[in-house]
Amino acid sequence: MTPGIEGARRAPRRDSLLARLRGAFQLLRTVDLEDLIAQFDARQRKLEQTQRDIATQSDARQRELEQTQRDLAMLFAKSEELRQRLDPLDPTAIAGGLLDIKNLGYEIGRQLAERNFADRSLTVDHTRLMSKLCIQNDFSTDWLFYWCHELRSVPFYHRKLWELCYVAQALFSEGQLAPGHRGIGFGCGEEPLPSLFAKYGAMITATDLEAMRPEAEVWRSTAQHASAIETIRRLDICPDPQLLANIEFHPVDMNAIPREFDGQFDFCWSTCALEHLGSIENGLTFIENSLRALKPGGVAVHTTEFTVTGGETIDNHPIVLYQRHHLETLTDRLRAGGYEVVDFDFSPGDGVLDRFVDLPPYQDKNNILMPLHHFAHLKLLLDGYTCTSIGIIIKA
Repeated sequence: MTPGIEGARRAPRRDSLLARLRGAFQLLRTVDLEDLIAQFDARQRKLEQTQRDIATQSDARQRELEQTQRDLAMLFAKSEELRQRLDPLDPTAIAGGLLDIKNLGYEIGRQLAERNFADRSLTVDHTRLMSKLCIQNDFSTDWLFYWCHELRSVPFYHRKLWELCYVAQALFSEGQLAPGHRGIGFGCGEEPLPSLFAKYGAMITATDLEAMRPEAEVWRSTAQHASAIETIRRLDICPDPQLLANIEFHPVDMNAIPREFDGQFDFCWSTCALEHLGSIENGLTFIENSLRALKPGGVAVHTTEFTVTGGETIDNHPIVLYQRHHLETLTDRLRAGGYEVVDFDFSPGDGVLDRFVDLPPYQDKNNILMPLHHFAHLKLLLDGYTCTSIGIIIKA
């Protein structure tokens, strides 16, 4: 290759390079280098500030997290201190709260009694009763007010008073409280019904567990056991000694009613006794056996403990609690045996005192913390079960 040709080939490359250099030089002449440097420095500073901000925010979040942890630790420490103060709870404070609730219910009952019983006329009522629960509305009836007067009792809302009046009304409305009629009471203790029935001319056999039996100890210790005829004859209920003389007493085990009583009586009764016979079945069996004592056409009236609480109940215990299905089963058994069981009304009532459940304690011997009378004792809490009384009427 000749030198001329080689030179011709290299010349365009040199020209092209020079052209680019001239273009770059001209471009540089149009650019403000100081401004460009300033913009670069500004962007660099902004980038560095952004990095510092990110680091600051991270530190702030870390500090916030640490403060939250300290706050939680302090809150836990305070809650633990509070738990130690409240656990165990002060029994005195608990008792005071229960008494507040009780006394509030009693005050409502007292005011209702004053309003419903004041200036009320005494009326003999022949209304026939259903087998039923004790409810507030019963205390507005003529029959209950009448029997309170006959029992020489101030009328107030208590289920035990209801039981006495219920038994009296059930027997009275069936014509059983009359001269010439014979009646037997089971587990009478010192209740006033034998004297009341004797006042109306009936001849009464009152019974209770033999005093020396170990099972009678709880009743002796609480002055509820009938150990002698003198504790049963009440002149304040029946002021006629001749009529009171028609009451006799026999010790009887309700789980083993003597056969000598079979077919001897026009009526029989018991008030809240059969739930103490050791088991639910023992109480039901007692009701069946008590009917053997009746003459044809006789009437039996029994009251017992009833719980409106569902599920399991208390059985095989010194006090058992009956439920609806127990009494419905008993009804089927009795009707199959030819007895008439008056229909049940299982309504628990809708009055304010039907919804008030009395709480322990149930006694205050000095009458300092509670009033003498339990003015709102239609339902009560017994070992966690809401209970009341129920009456059963059976005809032979």
